[in-house]
Amino acid sequence: MPTLTLTPSVARNLVHLLATDDAFRAQFATDTEAAILAAGHVPDNGESLSDFVEACCPDIVLADKEVIAQAEEEIVSMLTCGTAYAVPMLEHGNTGSRTLR
Repeated sequence: MPTLTLTPSVARNLVHLLATDDAFRAQFATDTEAAILAAGHVPDNGESLSDFVEACCPDIVLADKEVIAQAEEEIVSMLTCGTAYAVPMLEHGNTGSRTLR
């Protein structure tokens, strides 16, 4: 499944626009990829935003602006949870035996 990694500043801007801007909300519902880019997301090399949108955002129904505004911090937290951590590559140096303890 395709994933999308948003920086905290882009996530915050995206959620703020969804909570305040009617034109942006309309764009997000009809052209999600363009809206994500307009919020400031810059795709990494090889990242396919269209694959993510197609798989994860086929039928968008947005909550009211007031509801998004009230939950802004929680939504930003969900969008950025775990993105600031590096996961160790467990397959590195797999020439020896491994013992689970």
